[in-house]
Amino acid sequence: MNVEEAVSAVTEGADKLLSCLGRPFVAYHVTRIMRESDVEHAHEMQQEFLERNVEALVLEGLENGAAERVAWLLDQRVETTWQRLHSVDSVPH
Repeated sequence: MNVEEAVSAVTEGADKLLSCLGRPFVAYHVTRIMRESDVEHAHEMQQEFLERNVEALVLEGLENGAAERVAWLLDQRVETTWQRLHSVDSVPH
């Protein structure tokens, strides 16, 4: 898996978030997270992105709880995909 495939895997089916935040915005942040090899920094970036997602969804009209659930699901996809992408880096060749 490369970064482009990782971004596609994360954003697939996230139409509501992509429409309210904008595809370029989401792709930019997910790409930055996927390229970050330091786990702590990646988590910090992911937390900031999660918070921005919730804010944007609430502004779009979702109730806070619903916005948090949608953002959390995307956050889990980011986390799982980041782990898959970077697990290859830790395997000796």
